[in-house]
Amino acid sequence: MLLSPEQFAKLTEYASYSSHKLQDMLQWFQPSGMLHKYLSEDGDTLDYDGFRQFMNVYFGADLPSDLTQQLFLSFAFPPGANQHRSSFLSVVQSAFVNDEGSVGGVACSSKLLETPPILSTPKTERRPSLIEKTLKNVFFQDTEPKVDDFGLRRIPLKPLACYLSLLSGSSLPIDKLEFVFHVYDSDDNGYLDSKEIESIIEQMMNVARYQQWDTIELEPILKKMMADIDYDNNGIISLEEWIRGGLTTIPLLVLLGIDTEIKQEGCHIWKIRHFSKLTYCNVCRQGLSSWGGKQGLSCVLCKYTSHERCVLQAKNNCIHTYSPQANKEAKMTHHWLDSNNAGKCFKCKLSVGIFEGKRCRWCNLLLHDACVQASIDECDLGVLAYHILPPTNIFPSFLNTKKEGNNEVGALLQTTPPLGNKRPLLVLINPKSGGRQGEKIYRKFQYLLNPRQVYNLGKHPPEIGLRLFKGIKNCSILACGGDGTINWILESMDKMNYGNDRPPVAILPLGTGNDLARCLHWGGGYESEPLVKILNNIEKATIVYLDRWQIHIEQTKKSDKGDPQPYNIINNYFSIGVDASIAHRFHVMREKYPEKFNSRMRNKLWYLELSTTETLRSEYKNLHEQIDILCDGETVDISSGPNLEGLALLNIPSMYGGSNMWGSARKERSLWGKSSFFSPIGGSSNNLHSRVQDISDKLVEVVGVENVMQMSQIKAGVRGARRLSQCGTVVIQTHRSYPMQIDGEAFVSPPSLIQITHKNQVPMLVGKSGKRELKFNFFKRKSVDSNCSH
Repeated sequence: MLLSPEQFAKLTEYASYSSHKLQDMLQWFQPSGMLHKYLSEDGDTLDYDGFRQFMNVYFGADLPSDLTQQLFLSFAFPPGANQHRSSFLSVVQSAFVNDEGSVGGVACSSKLLETPPILSTPKTERRPSLIEKTLKNVFFQDTEPKVDDFGLRRIPLKPLACYLSLLSGSSLPIDKLEFVFHVYDSDDNGYLDSKEIESIIEQMMNVARYQQWDTIELEPILKKMMADIDYDNNGIISLEEWIRGGLTTIPLLVLLGIDTEIKQEGCHIWKIRHFSKLTYCNVCRQGLSSWGGKQGLSCVLCKYTSHERCVLQAKNNCIHTYSPQANKEAKMTHHWLDSNNAGKCFKCKLSVGIFEGKRCRWCNLLLHDACVQASIDECDLGVLAYHILPPTNIFPSFLNTKKEGNNEVGALLQTTPPLGNKRPLLVLINPKSGGRQGEKIYRKFQYLLNPRQVYNLGKHPPEIGLRLFKGIKNCSILACGGDGTINWILESMDKMNYGNDRPPVAILPLGTGNDLARCLHWGGGYESEPLVKILNNIEKATIVYLDRWQIHIEQTKKSDKGDPQPYNIINNYFSIGVDASIAHRFHVMREKYPEKFNSRMRNKLWYLELSTTETLRSEYKNLHEQIDILCDGETVDISSGPNLEGLALLNIPSMYGGSNMWGSARKERSLWGKSSFFSPIGGSSNNLHSRVQDISDKLVEVVGVENVMQMSQIKAGVRGARRLSQCGTVVIQTHRSYPMQIDGEAFVSPPSLIQITHKNQVPMLVGKSGKRELKFNFFKRKSVDSNCSH
């Protein structure tokens, strides 16, 4: 196709924002539709005016004229009612039209699917198909198309529909692989022969040249990759082999330029920004101003600043996030940008005026223009070098001919550990947590670190970032979100098979309760502290091992209906009764009226209101009549004493956003000065008052809650919950439906048998400074740096 890489990426972005369904749009070409007048008499081709109207309506925006023209020309062919149908049209129909008459999963009218018989012609040599001529040259055309006769040109509608279906996010990789296979199978025999494979390799080389990858040794690597796809070694590649290789071992779609998993390096990511002080445009070097104050566009990755009117003239001089070649000896160099702020030169110590010097994006070093020439090229990454994964340590995985490292098979990029005492940080951010603070934090971390280290969990699951960092043993993970986000990340890490090299996890609390963050000394919530300070705290953090518990809930009667169980693992706590009822009602309200829960303070006020109404209800005051408990095989009597309305199993000393349900106790020490942990005990024991909590003792604490008033007293620190047991296994039988919650996620379960057993221990990072709302002395700490040396 005659599109530049920027235009292709822009078209893909337009497709992601489109609110129209392609199926509905194709119906507009019916005789009664608004676009029918643009079709030819046979209903197969479309003129330029109809194409432009169709694209603008589908994408919901007026596309730039050059983009529309070049896209139209990529599909155009000479006019004529008796035009022979190209091989591509038959390929598209066989690949994308199923029994119900759909194209790429998009339903089409019967008229659009009716085509004249294919005229067979002798094949004396390899014949590139129509779409191959266009798609294989998406990025690389040296000549400009002629646009003077659009009125005489027409394009086939069906290939256009197929292409748009590929651009949409709903297209599965397997569908795209099948489409591309038929594009390059020009003789339609169901196999890729040697000449067709050569054409594929040439397209991969073109993509590599554009991405500025190291192409010196790339061609033999690509040939070997294509040979590896030929699993039966018969010299040709079948569709099954193509799909198997593309889904498991080789990122074929990215190498061919169909998927854009790797963004165009060097391009800015613009964000509108309001500046509090006078700031200058890097393009025209004039001050920024607007009716609302100082406003302009700033690159999220490098802080390159521009007027909105100047952005089209801005240079593509942004940072590169990975290396185009696999070279372990490559040195990290400075990335200089014209400094639009005054400061002091690091080398000569003299003042540097605006646009009189350059600043390095990575280490933030400021030098005069003359001093830059006398400085060394190698960059030390500045004060955050401990956390940054340099671009020189990230490269395309297919360039690793020796297959070194522990990266996931089939991953596009591969990492190698940096030299020296460094511990790269993987940042996983939930942008929806805590009043949507995550969106702002996401952009800040993209600037402070390598953007390849920062992932938005609203767009990518944790596994994407975890796979990239699989090859780095000495790394850490920062989970930015609430308790639910942390649970999600820990469960994703369970699937990675780390063995003894599982990275420790730090927490930036963005949720409402943030109980795990509180007890690990990361605070009760993020309040716009400088992220550099938080990164410094992570560097000084120590490791503690957190117990995790497997929970299995089996309904007594299969016919009973209840909510799905949110988690199978307990990290913080599990509760039944009054507190879970409040959490469940809060969850239902938030799902129904999300606009009322847009800040942490407002969420807490809602909890207060729901707690007050729960006090009046007293629905669970006879809890002991409907629940039986076994702790380590011993029955726990909960009927003695005041009636209980709730039951909680505690893994950490924080619940309800900071309440210490178990309370404090002095831990006994042995003669050797080491902590002595007691053996599991049943609920009938009378020495529970001396027991202490330890998040890594493989024991869970069981407590009872009398009512909402007692919960308020516990929150205020004037009273503790009723201790029932400290044990290693728990079995609970409920005889009626109860609200329950696992780590803050509430649900309603019918009468059930609940089994809780110890699962594993995972390394977590404990903060050394900052706000510590809960102070406990039971952590068995291990130095992060000492762990690096193992």
